[in-house]
Amino acid sequence: MKGELAGTGATVAPLSSAQERLWLIDQGAPGSPVYNVPLLLWWARPVDVTALRAAMTMLVQRHDVLRTNYQRRGDQVVQVVAPPAPVPVEVVADLATPGEVRADALRRARSGFDLATELPVRCVVWPAGNAVLLLVHHIAVDGWSLAPLFEELAQLYRAEELPPVELRYVDYAAWERPQLDDLRQQLTRRADELLQVPTPLLLGGARAVAATPEGARPGRQVDFAVGAAQVQAAERLARESRTTPFVVFMAAYLETLRRWSDRADFLVGTFTVNRPHAALERMVGFFVNTVPLRCHCDGTETFRELLTATRAEAFATLRLQRLPYDRLAATVTARGRRALPDVGFAYQNFPAPRLETPPWRSELLPTGTAKADVLLIVDAAEAGTTGTLEYATDRYPEEFGDRFAADYQAVLAAALAEPDRRLSSVEIPYGPAGAVESPVEEPVAGGVPAPRFERRAGELFHNALSTVDGLVTGRPRAEDNFFALGGNSMLAVTMLARAGSAVTPREFLGDPTVAGLARLLARVDGTETASPAGEPAGERPATSVQQRMWVQDRMRHLRAAYLVPTVLRFDGDLAVDRLRAAVDTVLARHPALRSRFRLDRAAKRVVHTTTGEPARTDVTDVSTWHDDKLAEHLATLCWTPFDLAADAPARAEILTGHNETLLVLCAHHIVVDGHSRQLLLDQIGAAYRGEPLPDPADPPPDEPGTGAAAVVAALTGAPGDIALPHDRPRGPLQSVDAATVRRRLDATRTAGLRQVIADAGCSLFLATVTLAAASLSRHGTQRDFLFVFPWSERPGGAVGMFVNTVPIRADLRGTPTWQDALRRVATAGAVGYRHADVPFDLVAAALQPERDLSRPPVTPVQVSAGTEPRPPDLGVPASLLPLRPLKSKYELEFLALDAGDELVFELTYLTGLFDAATAAELADTLLAAATELAGHPRSLL
Repeated sequence: MKGELAGTGATVAPLSSAQERLWLIDQGAPGSPVYNVPLLLWWARPVDVTALRAAMTMLVQRHDVLRTNYQRRGDQVVQVVAPPAPVPVEVVADLATPGEVRADALRRARSGFDLATELPVRCVVWPAGNAVLLLVHHIAVDGWSLAPLFEELAQLYRAEELPPVELRYVDYAAWERPQLDDLRQQLTRRADELLQVPTPLLLGGARAVAATPEGARPGRQVDFAVGAAQVQAAERLARESRTTPFVVFMAAYLETLRRWSDRADFLVGTFTVNRPHAALERMVGFFVNTVPLRCHCDGTETFRELLTATRAEAFATLRLQRLPYDRLAATVTARGRRALPDVGFAYQNFPAPRLETPPWRSELLPTGTAKADVLLIVDAAEAGTTGTLEYATDRYPEEFGDRFAADYQAVLAAALAEPDRRLSSVEIPYGPAGAVESPVEEPVAGGVPAPRFERRAGELFHNALSTVDGLVTGRPRAEDNFFALGGNSMLAVTMLARAGSAVTPREFLGDPTVAGLARLLARVDGTETASPAGEPAGERPATSVQQRMWVQDRMRHLRAAYLVPTVLRFDGDLAVDRLRAAVDTVLARHPALRSRFRLDRAAKRVVHTTTGEPARTDVTDVSTWHDDKLAEHLATLCWTPFDLAADAPARAEILTGHNETLLVLCAHHIVVDGHSRQLLLDQIGAAYRGEPLPDPADPPPDEPGTGAAAVVAALTGAPGDIALPHDRPRGPLQSVDAATVRRRLDATRTAGLRQVIADAGCSLFLATVTLAAASLSRHGTQRDFLFVFPWSERPGGAVGMFVNTVPIRADLRGTPTWQDALRRVATAGAVGYRHADVPFDLVAAALQPERDLSRPPVTPVQVSAGTEPRPPDLGVPASLLPLRPLKSKYELEFLALDAGDELVFELTYLTGLFDAATAAELADTLLAAATELAGHPRSLL
């Protein structure tokens, strides 16, 4: 080993290799709870909150890693130790029963950390329930750290004196750096060995899913006990076979995997303590490394023979346990593979805290996430050995966990009872449930990037790799792989940050070549790649959302509902000519507003160009008009459909008179969404004031998501319609004439509601979904609802239609409390967010194959939350005028508007179906529900 491990006194240091891996995962899924360590401590006697606060403060002061942030500084990512400070301990005084405490702790366990700004540790106490939640991010602790952590917390709680900590985690991180330089050849050799094993390992019943960032996968856990007799038999067999219980329990897992995958050669990831120095044995910090093991079993061997083979592989592989997993994965990626193990195994036999009288019983809470497709954890604790099977619920159905766990227990029992029995003769209860679907990769953007982007990508490679001593720094070629040239994941993140582009590490790792990066740079900069053969020059396919908008525009009864009109009033003197010039500048500036759409019948798709003439702003003097004429003219401007093939999909008119000026701006939804409208208004104001405008950006290529099956599966069983309190029946064709009613929640109740939402880890939108469902349930007998909401993942400052329609389920069946309902909706929302890029038409076709023209597809209700548009700043008082008449795509739209200290709930309803009095009653119910949630979140809904 190079160098001496000694104190450095540093407060800023590089990340350790183990920390780098978790930091990179957090970059792909910021704030994910997947690496939360939620320890719920049930105390044997009442908790002294004052003593606990003092103990936590001293504990965090002693261990720097518990007060460390992880930040980019220049070209590096570093850990920054914060100075000692009092540690906040949150007190929840009004929950006492174990059920209430555990439910509240579970919710808090699933709230992620901001590693750049927050302490990686939180503490919550329920004094009436004698419980404490110690929530730590894994980047600060591993399982081996828990014994010293618990021992010191108990001693500090009793106000005992402890010896000072001599070595800190930053000292280890600085010491480890030079050790990694010697591992390059070992990394290459091990990568070559692993490439001989086919991947991925998919078990029976696996679904094809798009690649998901590690850290962003939903998961479930199945727990089971391993009886004392089996533990003793495993220990006895381990001694006889000159191996360890780890190998015994893992070998049974391998046989179960073989049966479920029908594969005899595969990889399994396991975990090592990785504390390569005696001084690190009791240091608090994260050291664990993931090690891929190659596993061979074909069912013809006995369990004892499988033990021998597994022992040999484990012992040979564990000699390589210091190879950082992320660098090994990057090296494998550079040689043509995109993933290492899809399944994992952990055998946990951490030392127990040395406490004569343990002051608490600890419980590790589930976070609702998965670290791998399938992970089996065998925990050999003093209180007894248990097993936990964690699996990704986007990959495997819910019943998978119970079936696989039962099969593992059957294999283990048979193997321990008769270790010389052929494994093929062992019977299991279930076996694979269904066929394995083909995996789905994230598509790499096609086309040939412009040479300037390839040059830029090559320069980025060269500059990044030139910072590493000993690497070849010549100009890379288009096909050169970043990792094959000697780069690593952290260097890639730094390179992308220095580039100042919107390319994410996750995107780059999908194709880490010069050409791959060039394609990404071309896309985010709005530059088109070469047109596919046969596509007319200048024409591009409409996006999936635009295709749907075009189809809706073919339906005459719906055309007006897909317009986005805005009417603005300016009081006082205004330079009308300057305003007209500003509006014309903005309308001509954005390619989307110059679009023309047509149906390419041969290709059976809608295409568009952006080379059409822009709209021009008219100016009309209305000073002599009567109110009815003005209202009729405004209605015509707002709701007259566009000819999308011949006309610009936007128009504007300025109306002058009576010491006020009206600006009417209307665009088709096929080219603008709500954010685009605000961007246009802001730019009109900037142009009027004579300020420079940013260069317009073209939208990126349409890359619709592939998770429609997962969305449909999550909505299976949801009702196909909502029994709304209509005053009149639906007609044969959906109507669009609408009106609005508003209710305002006062500042006091708004503050209470915000606190409840924050405590639940929810957003205002998810709370609004819950309130909408609760309100509708009180006007009928239905308790299970399907709504839709608009979702946008916008590229930079582009004007366009980037909103997809996403379904969300609100299931209030049973007798849930408000908190229960929020949790259910949040879980449903997570599915929607994860697959928000799946085209709505695919979901609608699966859920409602027969299109019913009397109502919107899937559901008649939309829910959303946001803020009202801001008028452009022209130096005079300005306001938005309500739209009269109003058009709507949905029978009911629930909208929560954030108005600062207060919230405004807006209910838009179709006047052909509802009377104003009915809508007012619904709005009153919604306001009452919001008041109830704000004041009594634990009451029954």
